[in-house]
Amino acid sequence: MRIKTRFTFHLALGLILWMLVTGFCIVIIVEGIFPLFGIIVNENTEGLLVAGIFVISTIICIGLFGWYFGGPIGFIMTWIHQLSQENYKQPKGLQKIYTKKGKLRMRYLLYQEGLQQLQILAVKLQASEIEREKIENAKQEWIAGISHDLKTPLTYIKGYSALLLNDQYEWSKDEVQSFIQEIDDKGKHMEELIQDLSLVLQLNSTEGTLPLHKTNQDLVEFAKRVVADISHDPQASNYKLHFKADTPVINVEFDHKFMQRILQNILMNSILHNPEHTDIYTTLSDNDKHVVIHIMDNGVGMSPHMIENLFQQYYRGTTTDSSSEGTGLGMAIVYKLVHAHNGTISANSEPSKGTSFNIILPKKGRS
Repeated sequence: MRIKTRFTFHLALGLILWMLVTGFCIVIIVEGIFPLFGIIVNENTEGLLVAGIFVISTIICIGLFGWYFGGPIGFIMTWIHQLSQENYKQPKGLQKIYTKKGKLRMRYLLYQEGLQQLQILAVKLQASEIEREKIENAKQEWIAGISHDLKTPLTYIKGYSALLLNDQYEWSKDEVQSFIQEIDDKGKHMEELIQDLSLVLQLNSTEGTLPLHKTNQDLVEFAKRVVADISHDPQASNYKLHFKADTPVINVEFDHKFMQRILQNILMNSILHNPEHTDIYTTLSDNDKHVVIHIMDNGVGMSPHMIENLFQQYYRGTTTDSSSEGTGLGMAIVYKLVHAHNGTISANSEPSKGTSFNIILPKKGRS
């Protein structure tokens, strides 16, 4: 029974009881009590007496109605006000609205659905507040990390620049070349950090709907080139990268630049967060409508907490003893770029057993 129907029924029942009780009281008083005390009611005083009894019964009825219907409403309003003050604990007196058997008392049963929804709302708001605090803390740590990541290469650039500008010492050609190379490397690193930040801002502002420039390409040849390029990276020199495809050609519509970014981020993540000599496998398979990109390593793996937060925008996780040099945006960028291609991505991992990523993309347009 809904609140409106239940309220109407209780109100009608209360009015009927009020009228019956009022009439009964008038008869009892006039016909039973007054004659006992020798009080005679004549026609002149009868109307006044009935009116007096009616007024008194009305006042009592208003008080009872206020207690019965208004008490729960007051409790609900107090609870709503408490929630508006960001206090998500159980309100005082919550246990009093239940019987010893755990059931709502009659007058609170009238608003059963409203009370249930408030309890659900309180739980959701409390969970949202906890999540907001977690994100805020992660954001603060992330900002501190980004500041450090930008400051470190900047320190190198300033240091080597100061050495080159020092006229008290004459540097050799090889030394000058080495300093300039370091400045260039650190400058590129800063540029990559800024590009990550710009891309995330673009993804956030468009809610993941990037203007992709898709073309129909052979994903097998494309992925093979990406894996080959990364295998020639100095950071990957002591890692074993493998590539396999079920079919020699898989034609897929994708954005060349962003697909390269997806694969590079995942593969470099496997390299940076795993010890040397880790095997990293990239395999491609397809069916009529979809292509599956499976990237797996046999490295150190990740904890359930890291997997849970892997695609969070401000999460900076690392599975090695060294501190992370990333922005904490790499996997968040991957997640949003995959979804911009109308695809899905999932990750599975176990500590000491490695990590695997599954990317499922539609071959043509929207799936």
